[in-house]
Amino acid sequence: MRALAFCVSRDHADYMVKQFRFNRIKADILTSDNSHERAAKQQALRSGEINILCVVDIFNEGVDIPEVDTLLFLRPTESLTIFLQQLGRGLRLADDKQCCTVLDFVGNARQEYDFASKFRALIGRSNTAISNEIEQGFPNAPLGCSIQLSRQAQDLILNNIKNAIFNARRLQLAVQHFSQHHSEPLNLINFLRLNPTLEIRALYKHRGWVQLLQESNTLAQYQPALVCLKVAEETKLGFYAEPTQELCNLYKRALTTRIIGCDDIGYLQYLHALCLKGFEHIDTQDQRAIMCHYDFWQTTGEKAGFSTLQDSLKALAHPLLCGELVEVVTWQMQQLKHKQSELPNLPNVPLRLHARYAREQILAAFGATTFAKQIVSREGVYVVKKHNVELLFVTLNKNPKVFSPNTMYHDYAINESLFHWQSQNSTRPDSGKGLDYIHHKATSKRIFLFVREQSDDEFGNTIGFVNFGEVEYVSHTGSQPMNIIWQLQNPMPDFMWHDTAKLAMG
Repeated sequence: MRALAFCVSRDHADYMVKQFRFNRIKADILTSDNSHERAAKQQALRSGEINILCVVDIFNEGVDIPEVDTLLFLRPTESLTIFLQQLGRGLRLADDKQCCTVLDFVGNARQEYDFASKFRALIGRSNTAISNEIEQGFPNAPLGCSIQLSRQAQDLILNNIKNAIFNARRLQLAVQHFSQHHSEPLNLINFLRLNPTLEIRALYKHRGWVQLLQESNTLAQYQPALVCLKVAEETKLGFYAEPTQELCNLYKRALTTRIIGCDDIGYLQYLHALCLKGFEHIDTQDQRAIMCHYDFWQTTGEKAGFSTLQDSLKALAHPLLCGELVEVVTWQMQQLKHKQSELPNLPNVPLRLHARYAREQILAAFGATTFAKQIVSREGVYVVKKHNVELLFVTLNKNPKVFSPNTMYHDYAINESLFHWQSQNSTRPDSGKGLDYIHHKATSKRIFLFVREQSDDEFGNTIGFVNFGEVEYVSHTGSQPMNIIWQLQNPMPDFMWHDTAKLAMG
C-alpha cells in the first residue's frame, strides 16, 4: 500500500502518524513546515520505504505519483475543485496498480457532508438521479472508468444523500442565511450560482422562488430584476406587493412543467420581452403568445376565463413574479452551449433547430393548438394539415410503465445524419400512411422529427423533445410496422448523439 492521507492541520497530521506507527504502519508527514523535504518524502513513498504520507495542503495538485493506490480523506472541504484535485492523486496509472482505494473518513463522520455533489462531479451531468447512479453501479461513468462501492459504503452514502437533499426546509435556511455568507444581492441567479450543487429543477420541485422568499420571510432582502419596477408602475402595485397563492402556483407550474424544460433562445427572449412590456402590447399573430398562454393556463382561453389572448397574458403581470420569470429565463439562456437556427421555409412557426420543447409547445408553435382549441395528443405522430406537415415524436428509453407493448418502437440513430424509426403497428408500405411516407416528397409533405431521451427527468418532470428538424425518406424494411430510415437535413446535435446511438448497439 502506498497512501496519501489529507489532514486538517500539522497537529492532526502528527497525531495520525503516531497512530499509524503505533500500529506498525510506516508513516511520515509533509507540511509547509518541512516542504524542503518534499522530493525525499515523495521518493520514500514511491519506493515503499513508507506506506502512508500524511500531508496538509500539499500534493493537492500538480504532483504525479502513479504508485499511490490509496487515498485517505481526513479533512473536510466544500470545494469540488480541491476534492477532484485530491482524488486525482490516486488516479494515475501504474503497471502494478489495479485500482485506487478511497477511504473517506470525513463523510462517515459528518452527517452534513455532501456526497451527492462529489459523485456528480465524477460522472458529470446526466438525466439520472445520483442515487440511481450509485445503486446501479455508475452506468454513466466516463468511458474506461469504473467506481465500486462496498455494500456498507453504498448504504451509508445513499442514506446521506436522502437526508442531505435540498428539501423545502433546507432551501428556506439557505435563503435566510444567504446575506450572512455572501456580499452579492439576494436574487435567484446569485442564489443558484453560489449554490452550485442545487439545480434549478430541484429548487422548483419544492417551491417557486417568490414562494420560497415568502415562506422564509426574506422578501425584504430580495433585490429583483429592474423589470419589477416597470411592472409595478404599470399595474399600480407596490414593488413588494405579495402575489396571491393562486398566481404563485400558476407561475410555479408553468416554470416547472414547461419553461425550465425549454431552451429555445428565441422563446426565452420573447418571454423576457413580455415581462418588460408588463405582458401588454402583444402581437396576437405571433404563435409564441399562444405558447405562453398554454405554458401558464394549460387550457383554452374560454376554460381559463378569458375572452381574448391579451386578457389572458395581462393577468400574469405582477412585479415580483415577472422579476422571477426574467431571472429564470436569464439563467436558462446563460446555460445554453449549442447553436440554434430558425426552421427554413416556415416563417410562422417559431421553433429552432436543436432546441428542446414540451409537446404542447410544439403543437402551439405549428398552429395546431389555438386560443380557442386545444389539441391533446399523446400519439407518436401528429399531422398539421394546414402546413402539410407531419410531426414524429420519439422517446428513446421507453419505460414499460408508460409505454404499452404495442408502442415500444425500436428507434435509434444510425449515424449523425441517419435515423432508424419504427412506424405504428398498422403501417404497411403498399397503402395509406406507409405510402405517404415513401412518397412524401412527391406530395410536398414535410416531416419533422422530435426526440427525447426518456419520459421523465430525475425530479419527475416530463422531459421535452429536441427538434431534430426536417427529415426525408431514404429506405424501409418490413411491414406492420415499417422500419424507416430517415435522412436528417441537419446532423443531430452532439449532446444527443450518445443517447440516440447507444440503443442500436444494445
